[in-house]
Amino acid sequence: MIIVYISIAVIVASLAYLGFVAFKTFKESKPTIESLQETATRVQAKTDAIKEETDLLTFKQQKLMTDFEKKKKAVNTVVFSVKQTPVVFKNALVAKPVAALERQYKARQWKRNRRNRTAQPQ
Repeated sequence: MIIVYISIAVIVASLAYLGFVAFKTFKESKPTIESLQETATRVQAKTDAIKEETDLLTFKQQKLMTDFEKKKKAVNTVVFSVKQTPVVFKNALVAKPVAALERQYKARQWKRNRRNRTAQPQ
């Protein structure tokens, strides 16, 4: 029976020692755990800041792309107009002014009247 009591005493002593070692380990690791939690909090804050910056940069990039597209469209419109200018200018040079046409018409009328007078017998 003594062996049973000694066994129970050894089990109780080992459980007490296990509790003591666990408590001691917990006490020693508590500052490390707190330090890790503080580090995790700082990393999370920095991650949130980086995410906000990323969102802001994405917004600014979209704004710049929209502005770029507007300006590109405006420049392309101007370039197209400039490319069409020689055609319009060329057509303007080819077209005769109304005054020149009127002069030719009057000259033909005068020549026709003159021919008619000389062709009539007297």
